[in-house]
Amino acid sequence: MCAGYDEKRWRARTLATHLCKWIPEWALRYGELVDVNSATMVEMVRRAALKVYTSKRYERRGEFGEIMLHAVIRHEFDTHAAISKVYFKDAANDVVKGFDCVHVSETPDGKLDLWLGEAKFYVRLGEAIAAAAADLSEHLQRDYLRDEFAIVCDKLDSAFPFSEQLRGLLDEERALDEIVSRIHLPVLLAYDSPTIRDHDEVSSEYEAALLAEALAAREKLLERIEEDPLPRSAVVELILLPVEDKKELIGLLDKELRNWQGRA
Repeated sequence: MCAGYDEKRWRARTLATHLCKWIPEWALRYGELVDVNSATMVEMVRRAALKVYTSKRYERRGEFGEIMLHAVIRHEFDTHAAISKVYFKDAANDVVKGFDCVHVSETPDGKLDLWLGEAKFYVRLGEAIAAAAADLSEHLQRDYLRDEFAIVCDKLDSAFPFSEQLRGLLDEERALDEIVSRIHLPVLLAYDSPTIRDHDEVSSEYEAALLAEALAAREKLLERIEEDPLPRSAVVELILLPVEDKKELIGLLDKELRNWQGRA
């Protein structure tokens, strides 16, 4: 995924604005979203923005990576967010453990697939790959999965159209292998990209360089997984979001967020 260029400049500000538009859907429960109307819209958007974080020390926080992941899989794979991870927080600026997204998608035969995602936003792609591989190994352990499934079922909004179907899929008496066969693992890696930095327009040369960068990242992730094999067969959907400068983009995202919060 790439934001592209305008007037020879990478579209960092456009990307920041676009990602922040996904905050209400990322932060609010399904029942809250469907109840939004012209009288409550502004307040609900502000409330959603405040759920992201209110800390002034935003540089190393992971929420924007999670919002990127949410936006991409909603757009590219037509998923539906089953729960909002911010409801796991005990305080506004807490860091939530576990998978970075819990989505579902409906198959043509009316069954559910479960999407449990990981998002890493680093300056160096190699560090993002290493962190993602380590989390995948930990999060696919039997006890971890069962605990996560229990938490998901506890947090489900009864208004969510797939809530009962998802509870059935994650039932503790259902064989774990059967559940895992319905799981997709979207892994989003956002990072400072030499390709983005070295070009100023979308061209055939740019596309070839970006493809080479993506394939190299895929091979590195496979090497990491082979070093510490995943405990169960799983479908990993690798998503790359190259950026020109993480520090600049995070600053733009924070500024946009504060505008939404009314704290600019």
